[in-house]
Amino acid sequence: MRKIPFAIAALATCAMTVAAAAQPAFVERKQVSAATARKLVDACIAYAEARHETIGCAVVDVAGVLIDFHAMQGGQATFAETAILKAKTAVHWQRATSSLEEDVNSKRNQASVWIGDFPRAGGVPIVIEGQVAGAIGVGGGGAPEQFAKAALETVLGKQPAGR
Repeated sequence: MRKIPFAIAALATCAMTVAAAAQPAFVERKQVSAATARKLVDACIAYAEARHETIGCAVVDVAGVLIDFHAMQGGQATFAETAILKAKTAVHWQRATSSLEEDVNSKRNQASVWIGDFPRAGGVPIVIEGQVAGAIGVGGGGAPEQFAKAALETVLGKQPAGR
């Protein structure tokens, strides 16, 4: 009688081992390319120039590492810094920084401040085939998130809502 429970336990162990062995050794992840990052920055700068605004624009990869950046002549130094911070924050939270700003201002959730992110409007995730592949951040301008979204739409087409 004791042999049956041991046999069942052995089969279950083998089944779990086979299932674990079937797990992939790596995960494929979409990432924004350097060429696409340059196109996004150029599109954002062109959008700002057409509106006679001065901005800084940054694109980061999925890990928050800066890929491309441009600060327009005559802008405040903070435009450059905040563009990078907004992009990093957007990719870290995988959503637009305007929603984080709303959370902080309403005192609904201040975690982004506590961990040192920059919850101010102007950072937007870059979504490719349903995956966050990086983010774009804009510092300066009257409506920085609008600049970021315009650049994304120009280069990659309409992005999914809710990010």
